[in-house]
Amino acid sequence: MQQQQSAQTKRSRLFTASEVAEFEYCPLAWWYEQYESLAHVDIEELFARLVELEHEHGSQAPALPEYQLVEQLLLRKGAFDEGREQHLEHAEEVEELQEERITTARTSGTIRILVLAAGVMLIVAILLIVVALLMR
Repeated sequence: MQQQQSAQTKRSRLFTASEVAEFEYCPLAWWYEQYESLAHVDIEELFARLVELEHEHGSQAPALPEYQLVEQLLLRKGAFDEGREQHLEHAEEVEELQEERITTARTSGTIRILVLAAGVMLIVAILLIVVALLMR
């Protein structure tokens, strides 16, 4: 009798709007979240499983349903947000370094020209002094 009630309760279960939206986004991930223990492991274990699948299946791994599921679970948990932030921070640092190098190159080029001009003036001044001394 209890089994009949339990089965009837499962059949008549009402889903929330967010559950429907999650199902709409990725039915496979939703199903696994409901019925698979993989949906309840931490981010490090999910990343480890991705690496394991990539090692076992090589370039074919992203086509596997389990791989796609793990990716979706990681996305839901926001696991890639930190990586994106790190990537953006690194890109900004690289851009700043490139701007500094360009500025340094311009500055060093200007300094070279000034040193060269001063050297030429010094040589011309010495030549004029020597010519003036010889004419006396």
